[in-house]
Amino acid sequence: MRQFCAQHQLRALRQICSRALAARCAAGYNSLVSSVAPSNVKTSIRVTALFFGGLKEVAGRAEECVELAPGSRIEDLFAQFVSRCPELSRYRGALVASRNQEFAAWNTPLESGDEIAFLPPVSGG
Repeated sequence: MRQFCAQHQLRALRQICSRALAARCAAGYNSLVSSVAPSNVKTSIRVTALFFGGLKEVAGRAEECVELAPGSRIEDLFAQFVSRCPELSRYRGALVASRNQEFAAWNTPLESGDEIAFLPPVSGG
């Protein structure tokens, strides 16, 4: 009797697995790969940040390429640098930003390939 129950359970399990496999095959070859993003969805953007004047010394560089999330703004880019170099936050109130060589507001959205410059105030004559 026990052997009959085991055989019955095994047969039922095979049927369940067979149905599940058939459903997967009907869904297509790549049905198991669900975590791959479509090729037209950007997972990051790449921008170039430029530091002028005394900011070069504070930041430790004149230029850097950075990967950001889509939808990031100039303010987000600057915040990323502040997280690595907190001293930069002292200059935020006096800085002007430009995007692709045109003055831009800090809430301007960034696009891949943008060149963002952080410009400190200039004095002299």
